[in-house]
Amino acid sequence: MDCTNKQKQRVNWIDVAKGTGIVLVALGHLTNGQGESIWLPGLSGFHVALYLFHMPLFFLLGGLVLHVRTKNLHGFVLSRARSLVVPYYVFSLYYLAKPGFLALFPSLASQFGSEASESLVAAAWEVLIMGRGLWFLWAYFWGELCAFVLLRALLRLCVSEHVQTAACAGAGALLVICEQLWWSVGPAIALPFQLISGLEAAGYILVGVALRDVLSAISRNVALVGCFGAITISLFCVCAMEQVPLAFVSPEVVSVSTFGVPLLDAAAALLIALVGSWGAILFSQALRACPVLEFVGRDSIVFYALSAPAMNLSKALLFIGVGIDASSAPITLQLVCGLLLTLGSLLVIWPFDLLIHHLLPWTIGQRQIPRKNA
Repeated sequence: MDCTNKQKQRVNWIDVAKGTGIVLVALGHLTNGQGESIWLPGLSGFHVALYLFHMPLFFLLGGLVLHVRTKNLHGFVLSRARSLVVPYYVFSLYYLAKPGFLALFPSLASQFGSEASESLVAAAWEVLIMGRGLWFLWAYFWGELCAFVLLRALLRLCVSEHVQTAACAGAGALLVICEQLWWSVGPAIALPFQLISGLEAAGYILVGVALRDVLSAISRNVALVGCFGAITISLFCVCAMEQVPLAFVSPEVVSVSTFGVPLLDAAAALLIALVGSWGAILFSQALRACPVLEFVGRDSIVFYALSAPAMNLSKALLFIGVGIDASSAPITLQLVCGLLLTLGSLLVIWPFDLLIHHLLPWTIGQRQIPRKNA
């Protein structure tokens, strides 16, 4: 397991995998704010299946590109705070738009059955302190920090690569299971800034580190990618059909009830997430290169941050503006509609992505490119 930083060039299939993950995130936003599939009810089970693995996929990919040997903790924390925490607070303001609007117009707030000031204060607490806006960014920050500390400790111990790999895999699985148990048999208390979700993120990141060499070796063999990809995706589909009715999806945790025993159910949720993530990765390796997905993957921070408002706009235009009613259409047509909405949301984000990179790079942790003098 190589923890050096000598491979600075981007890996195409990793960008493709990130782009694929963004597409899955957009599909997940086809539901409303309460997670209900009111526009495309036939896809409700499909949405649950996505949540079984699509966020762990991003954490796992983070482990594939995490290198710590040449970095110090202080610089690493500042870098990740700039690229994750700053975007969180910039783009999560979207989640305060509605309660802020109601606070400005109390007469409208009464129609929602709540006081405007209470709604705004509660929303501000949830977004600014509890980290329930773009929660993934806070979770990813804590996950990378935790993984960094463990990897540096293993390097200082000068253990063999096999021991490092086993330690990362074991610690990663343990952290994910502990996060699951926190909500099932533990205190089930949400901590500020998504600290508990950070345990899950750290777990999948460490598993990604452990799998790095294996996935890299597989990517060089087209036959292995195709064979393992078909098997893995088929296995996930079988698992999903069995587990979707038993799954529980909430902002804090995605859990299954396979065995009715918390520890075994936590392990099952971990395995299903790994199978789904592995399938998405092998799919990306099979594509090798896809300019559109690579572009979305490279700029995944912007596409993730704007995914919800862009999808809400696309749904409003199609279902309310145009007046299309697909709720009673066959599932295949609903899926086609969902894919078209996803494409539409990505197109909506594209010009904003260009503007952010050119005019507001600090919002995504990048430095302003100095202009050349005429």
